[in-house]
Amino acid sequence: MLPTLAEASFPRAARVLESDDFARALKTRAQRGRYLWVYRRSVDTDAGQTPAAPSAATARPQLGLMIGKRNARTSVLRNAVKRRIREQFRLRQNALPTSQYVVRLSLSITTKDVAAVIAEWTATLDRYIAKTAAAAAVGASAPAQRQPPHAASSLTV
Repeated sequence: MLPTLAEASFPRAARVLESDDFARALKTRAQRGRYLWVYRRSVDTDAGQTPAAPSAATARPQLGLMIGKRNARTSVLRNAVKRRIREQFRLRQNALPTSQYVVRLSLSITTKDVAAVIAEWTATLDRYIAKTAAAAAVGASAPAQRQPPHAASSLTV
C-alpha cells in the first residue's frame, strides 16, 4: 500500500547533506550493481562512534546522491535519474531501516538506460526492506532467553 502524502515527504532531514556524512558512508562496503553502487551506513551502530547530530535527522533514513557528469553527460539526464531515485526512496522510506544511503552512478548511461537504473535501485531498496522485515520477524518469534545470574553477585569478599 502506498503511503499518504504526509508520510512520504522528502524533507531536508531525509537528505545526506554534509561532506563528512558522505565520506563516512563511502568508507562502508558498497553493494555493487550494474549501474549503481549503494553505500549503506547504519547510523545507530557506527563502529563505536556517535552520529554527527543525534537529533530528529538521524531518526529516519537519509539519501545522498552522486550522479556525475562523467556517467550521465547531460544535465537533463542527471536530473531525471536523481529525481526518479529520490521518488522511489520517498515512497519506501517508512519501511527502510534507519541508515544513510549514498547512491553512486558507476556506469555511463543514456536515456535508454534510465529505466534499468531505476529498476536496479528499487530492487536494492526492496532487498533492504525484506532483510529488515525478516530480522524483525526472527526477533519477534524468538523466545526471550533467560539471563544467567550474575557471577559477581554470588561471590563473597
